[in-house]
Amino acid sequence: MSTARDEILQALRNNRPTPENHPLPPVATLGDLDASRERFITSLRILGGDVLEPVEGETLDQAILRRHPDARVICSNVPEAKGTLPVEKVKTPQDAATIDVTVVRAPFGIAEMGSIFLSEAQLPINSFAHLGQHIVVLLSVDELTANMHTAYQERPEFKTASYGVLMSGPSATADIQGVLIRGAQGVRSLSVWFT
Repeated sequence: MSTARDEILQALRNNRPTPENHPLPPVATLGDLDASRERFITSLRILGGDVLEPVEGETLDQAILRRHPDARVICSNVPEAKGTLPVEKVKTPQDAATIDVTVVRAPFGIAEMGSIFLSEAQLPINSFAHLGQHIVVLLSVDELTANMHTAYQERPEFKTASYGVLMSGPSATADIQGVLIRGAQGVRSLSVWFT
């Protein structure tokens, strides 16, 4: 026996417009279209992130240890860094909570916000990028886009990812008196290594 609710919902399903018959309007391209490395770095630093600049002849593993000399558990999801904990062993949030430094590659960055995008394609579990103490993100300069408008228009990840997160620096929180605390509910630092 169907209810009035079921009948209404079925009528909505049956009469829903299809994208072929009613295409969405084009997304406006707004704002400054500067997608430069310099703009990204300026925005990243404003929000508490930083760039991990290589020293001549230095590997990524060496640079990570230079930046985080006390790190013991380094979990890398990229071939450029070996780390000390194989990413395959991170299966639960409790496993991720033991990580000192997480290393991932972002498919793209947004220059206006100094943000990097991560989804299930880069994170073996959702909490992988949030429960470690620090995160090092590999990012290609060629994968920078100017702003959220251009990211939405140009990047297929917005349409293919089951979920996504934009990170612009370390976790931060502030109280009504304006006391800012970084690393309160997530990573204490975010460093970008340009490839």
